Amino acid sequence: MSKINDEKKAAQRARVIASDMTIYPDIQRKIEEGIKNDTLFVELDGIMREAREHFRTHVSDEIVDNTNILEKAFIDIVFANAGHIDSSIW
Repeated sequence: MSKINDEKKAAQRARVIASDMTIYPDIQRKIEEGIKNDTLFVELDGIMREAREHFRTHVSDEIVDNTNILEKAFIDIVFANAGHIDSSIW
């Protein structure tokens, strides 16, 4: 299997990965607790590490190493949709 070398396709893959994170109730609970307690990255550490590994498996090293495509997808899809959660961080 060849890796994705096109940034648009890599961004699509990143959005799918980020979207998948939001559909599981246990991950949704971690997101909510992490935002409420300002421990979001601690709560999601293992999940985000797994997502990065999956992304690296399917996307060229050049894109992975020289862009922030996956992090942008996390922000746009996972974190931005959590703005309704009460928190002192916003």
